[in-house]
Amino acid sequence: MLTARAGKQLLVETPDKMGMLAKVTNAIAEAGVSIITICAFGKEGQAHFMLLTSNNAEATAALKPLNVSIKEEEVVLVDLGDKVGSAGEMGEKLAKARVNLEYIYGTTSASGNACLLVLKANDNNKAIEAINK
Repeated sequence: MLTARAGKQLLVETPDKMGMLAKVTNAIAEAGVSIITICAFGKEGQAHFMLLTSNNAEATAALKPLNVSIKEEEVVLVDLGDKVGSAGEMGEKLAKARVNLEYIYGTTSASGNACLLVLKANDNNKAIEAINK
């Protein structure tokens, strides 16, 4: 069964230098905060991290000494069961509701565990409503 809810992720931008993954993730870990999902990529000399954490306020405080750009952004969190075709079912619901996605990333299902997707849409509330139908 698909379930969707509102969530907030951190957007962290750093110089694209070797070791930034370690600096960002270690700072968060040293604050006792768990990283639930992560997506990271480099583009035009900058490293971009999208992080869903167990405590965004504490993660933000832990990252401040690194002198990086940190923003919080509203996203949609989708729990997918361990069922073949769940992502396609979600995609069909979003298309039917005419919801356009800006991006999507998440975990994969393994051995009966659920999958968590993080997405941003042109209308997050409409996406949540469509997925939960």
